[in-house]
Parts: sequence; C-alpha cells; structure tokens
Amino acid sequence: MPYPFKSFRDWVKEEEELGHVLRIRAPVKCGDYSDIVDIGNDIPGKQPKTEIRAALRYLHSLPGKPIGIIENPVNNRPDIPVIVNPWPTRERVLRGLGMKNKDEFCGKIDRLKVKGARIRSLVVPRSQASCKEVIIDGRDLDLRKDIPRNWVEFNQVLWSTCNGTIVVRDPETGNHDLGKLRLGQYEWKDADPNQPFPEEKVRREAFATLIYDGHVASNAGRYYRINYREKNKPMPAAIIFGITTDVHVTAGLRIFRWPEEGDEYDVVSTLRGEPMELVESETIPGLMVPASAEWVIEGEFLPEDEVMPPFAEDIASGYVFGGESCPVFRVKCITHRKDPLWDATTFSSSGSSVVSGGGSHEGPHTGLQFINIEPAALSFLRGLGFKIKDVVAIGGGREVVVVQTEVDGKDKPMPHYGKNILMALRGNPAVTIGPVTKYLIVVGPDINPYDFNDVMWALGTRSMPVSDSVVIEKGLAGWGDPGALPGPLGWKTFGEQVMIDGLIKVPERHASFPPRAEPTDWEVQAVNELRRRIGDAGRR
Repeated sequence: MPYPFKSFRDWVKEEEELGHVLRIRAPVKCGDYSDIVDIGNDIPGKQPKTEIRAALRYLHSLPGKPIGIIENPVNNRPDIPVIVNPWPTRERVLRGLGMKNKDEFCGKIDRLKVKGARIRSLVVPRSQASCKEVIIDGRDLDLRKDIPRNWVEFNQVLWSTCNGTIVVRDPETGNHDLGKLRLGQYEWKDADPNQPFPEEKVRREAFATLIYDGHVASNAGRYYRINYREKNKPMPAAIIFGITTDVHVTAGLRIFRWPEEGDEYDVVSTLRGEPMELVESETIPGLMVPASAEWVIEGEFLPEDEVMPPFAEDIASGYVFGGESCPVFRVKCITHRKDPLWDATTFSSSGSSVVSGGGSHEGPHTGLQFINIEPAALSFLRGLGFKIKDVVAIGGGREVVVVQTEVDGKDKPMPHYGKNILMALRGNPAVTIGPVTKYLIVVGPDINPYDFNDVMWALGTRSMPVSDSVVIEKGLAGWGDPGALPGPLGWKTFGEQVMIDGLIKVPERHASFPPRAEPTDWEVQAVNELRRRIGDAGRR
C-alpha cells in the first residue's frame, strides 16, 4: 500500500475526517505584544501574553486529545493558522506513518538495514513544489514580520520555531542528514524588555539546539563541529516545518551512521514504499528540501554560540531549564506555501494533564518522541535474538523504559535472561534507549508495560531490590533529565543508571513460582462472558 499522505495538510485533513481535529475559532493569544506580562511560575522576566500551553491542556482534557487549529491567533501574523497538539499519542503517529502498529514499523526498520533495499527519492520541478509558492530572499527578510512570533507560557525565550527538522548535505557523498532541533528567535535578553537584542539579530538571526559535542551530539552537530566550526566556517543548512510524520520520525531515528550509510531522504522513501518528492533549495546548491513542506528556512550555522538564560525552555521531561550553548543561525531565505499552516510552536514539555484526570504526562509530540525511539530499540533487541514483545517509554521523557519479553519463568532460554536483555540494550546504537536511560526495567508477557501500576506490581512480587538490580554509579544521562549533571555546552550529560530484572526467578532462585490468582486471559474471558449474560438478562 503506498504512503497515504503527500503533505502535512493531507494528514491533518484525514485526522479531521476521523474526528480528531478541533478548529478553534475564538481568539487565542499566541504572543500578544500589546499585553506584556510577567512570566510567572517563579521564573523572572516578561513575555507577550500567550495561551498556547493553556490551549494544549484544554485539548488534552478532551476525548482523544485532538489536534487544534487556532484559526484566530492573536500575534504578529493573525493570517496564519497555528496547529497545536499534532502528535501526543503513539496511535496518531502510527496513523501518520501509514502503519498499524510498532511491529510493522520494526519490519520496515529491518528492511532498511538490507543493503540495496532502499528506494531513492525523486527530484521534481520547482513548478510542482508547493513550498516554493512564496519566496522571501535576504534583501527583504525580517523575522519579526515573515514568520509568526508565538510564545509559550513559562519560557524566557521565544521558541516560535520549536519542532524543527534540520537538513544538512555532505558535498562529498551528496547524502542528506535529517535531524531534530528547536530554533529560537531573538527578542529580549534574559526576558527583559529593557534589554532588546540588536535589530539586525532580531531581523535575520536565530539560534538552535544543535548539540555538537558530547555523547548526545547529533549527526548534524558533530558534522558542524568537525567540518565547519573547528575551521571557523559557517555550515549551510535548511530547517523545515509543516512536514509529514515520516520525515519527523526518520529525523529522530539515529540508527544509521551519516554520511557514510546513505541519504536519509531515501530512508523516508523506503518507509513509504515510494519515492519522496524533493526540490532544490534556493541558496544552497545541491541541498534538497521536501517539495510539499509548509515552510523552509534556509541559512547557515555560524561558528559562534548564544548562551541560553536559566529558564529558557521546557523539556520533554516536564521541567524548565537553560544555560546551554546554542549555535547562531543566520537566515538567508524563507520559502513557504501561499496559505501556510504553522505547526512549529509545539514546545516539548509533557505537562501533567491534571485537567483530564492527571498522570498521563503527555505533551504535544510525546507520541512522536516515543515512536522515534521505541521501535528502534525493539528492532535492535530482536536482531540480537532476544524474545521481545514490546519496548515502552514511560511518562513524558525517556528516563524510564520498560522492556516486555515474550517468555518468563521456566520458559526463559537461560537464567538471568532479564539482566542479559538489559545489559545488551545499553549497547543500542540509537543511544536514546539504553545507554542514557536512568531506569531500565524488564517484565514478562503477562505484565502491561504501558501500565506503570502493573509494572510496579511485578517488581514488588517478582524481584529483589539488590540481587535483581544492576547499578551504574558513573554513567550517562539524557539531555532532558533535570536531575543529571551538565557536560559540554551545558546540556545534561552525566548521571546514574539502574537496571531491574522483573522476570520470575525460575530457575535462578526458585524451582517453581505460585500461579497468579487471576490469569490475564481468564480474567478478560470471564468479564466478557458475564457482560454478555448480564446484558442479555437486562434486555429481557
């Protein structure tokens, strides 16, 4: 079956037909410069009044956590609808991929590793590229007017272009890298309106969370450091927005070495089962961008940094912090559709969803983050021969991961099977699950890895806190872990890890183990039978 979506708006249209979109016609403040307010939440500074986070929390209080289209944004560009909450759940991301489940995605990841199996992308004429309908070159460019300046509550920095995808091309191989970053705009230093940045910076420059040093450095970040920054040269790049789900997911996979292992646009094409349509950028010879993108921002990363204020942004784990060094990006050109949608201001925080009952810790692209990392870890472990049913990240960040096996107890292939799985996962080349995960837990097939209460029940009844755990005192950490210690550039780098084997300890500790009072398959069958009988009796 071919990939069902030619563009981001095609996917939004289908989600709307399925009842998963809410059009918000009432005015919503997204950065009202006529109403400057205190940031609040014990964070110093001011910002234009915004309700973007509030709108997202409202959407999360509704069944299905729908996508929101803010049709009347109160900001500098009220003519451009703002899309919020696009990818909060795994299910919506999988629909955006044109896939039914993670197992289908794992199969496609496995095929990507087969030499010669990739489908090449297709370059189309400019006349067929909707991203070229409007072109703003450097002479006329002004970031204060050309793009929406959308603020998010509690951030000291303007991250209007948050959920960005960077495109970098290696001139020697011609291969493109796709990566994830957040692009911020200049406004006021330390969120103080009395300290505006120079006009030229505000008009033509931005800064990005391009991590170029340390173990969490991205492919594009390392490439920038080695080939450009250390040589005091700018690196050309494009940052794209309003793109299909599969491009976002490919940009976050991190399972291939670039540039030597190919062009990541071809990865997208292979996942689709058909060529992805590209068009050459305006200012960077040879660098291609998605022909159907809503927005393309072209420019270059300078060999200089902007240091973030202490509370610059909220991270997926649900906390606000800053102090990191972000390379400066000089904008040279912007292209977009004639009637563009703006999906970039999605921010990262998981939130708490108190209004919807609490506890979900889902944010606007939590599902996107999870589908970026879970199938890759699942494919990695299965490729090593382990019998794995699922890999699940818990909460809004990546700090807790649960591995679910297909076997347990006497059916395990070897003693200490759980510990072997967890130690192997620390070698995951995708890095984001395993080497930097704070808590790695393995449970059996009868435990629901998405239900942390069930996971904790397994640990409480099937594991011992000392003998079934492996502790790494001086390890690594994910960059979004607020409890970790900073490394290069100020990003969180160093921490500790605990791996807990929650499988039944037969034969390691017991010759046999007590049966469950209610086997899961029996419980489901019994309830369904009684529901049928009681329902029949009620109708009589």
